[in-house]
Amino acid sequence: MASQRTFTLNTGAKIPAVGFGTWQAAPHEVERAVETALRCGYRHIDCASIYRNETEVGAGIKNSGVKREDIFITSKLWNTHHDPKDVESALDKSLKDLGTSYVDLYLMHWPLAFKSGPKFFPLDPQTGVFQLSDTPLADTYAAMEKLLKTGKAKAIGVSNFNIRHLTELLAKCTVPPAANQIEKHPYLQQKDLAEFCKSKNILLEAYSPLGNNQTGEPRTVDDAKVHEVAKKLGQDPGQVLVSWGVQTGHVVLPKSVTESRIKSNFNDETLPEWAMKELDSLERHKRFNFPARWGFDIFDEAGVETVKKIAQEAGEENKTKFVV
Repeated sequence: MASQRTFTLNTGAKIPAVGFGTWQAAPHEVERAVETALRCGYRHIDCASIYRNETEVGAGIKNSGVKREDIFITSKLWNTHHDPKDVESALDKSLKDLGTSYVDLYLMHWPLAFKSGPKFFPLDPQTGVFQLSDTPLADTYAAMEKLLKTGKAKAIGVSNFNIRHLTELLAKCTVPPAANQIEKHPYLQQKDLAEFCKSKNILLEAYSPLGNNQTGEPRTVDDAKVHEVAKKLGQDPGQVLVSWGVQTGHVVLPKSVTESRIKSNFNDETLPEWAMKELDSLERHKRFNFPARWGFDIFDEAGVETVKKIAQEAGEENKTKFVV
């Protein structure tokens, strides 16, 4: 049985500890998956405009029969809408697609801006390199703060921010972020960032809590140790990782389009101390999601020159891979 645990945002609002992720879910698949998740008991749906499936997510919500006020919905501002004048219209588009008049949480998806325009992935027509913008993050966030007065967003926050990004933002913002959504699992625990966010009353949310197949490498959920722990507990490996995340103290956002996995991922339980220690020991600072080809050292880990080189080398491929 799911624990139905919740966390409390710095706004005072309750947020379900286990949410349903919709990243990398095809439109028709995600409609059925969201409906299934809500019928299974999920009351937290995590969305984003860049997932390009919010219309179908909205249909799934409607088909579930669950009342809007009983669901915690998150959406995210994409990189091409960081210009302050574009922020509210971006949210309006998500609201229209989702079929709702408000979101419970609206996040700045990444700590960098792309060139404004109709394309999700603006590229230099000659080189294929991503076109970035120098719009300050604080200016974008200030525009997000204004959304709170409209009632279209009940809370605002960020995603993929490290300690430096947060420190700089906190020095300038009026409303501290309610949440910071990051990649987090036993392979990438980010304990320093977790402690920093806790000290600032910013709730962490974990995307890809099972790892993901972005790199084609074995995921965290495929680890032999995870399977060993799961077998001893009589649980599914994904269920164990979800439980680890909630017990560690952050929101967990598993994603699946398979009904059995949707159900098992939702059944988080309290793990014994020995199991938590076994999973904690898997730390290897392994990121599955680092879009270096954007040409920006997002996490201050790869180096400016390294990502610039990667961006230039990826230019030709970008021209056919990023056409929307």
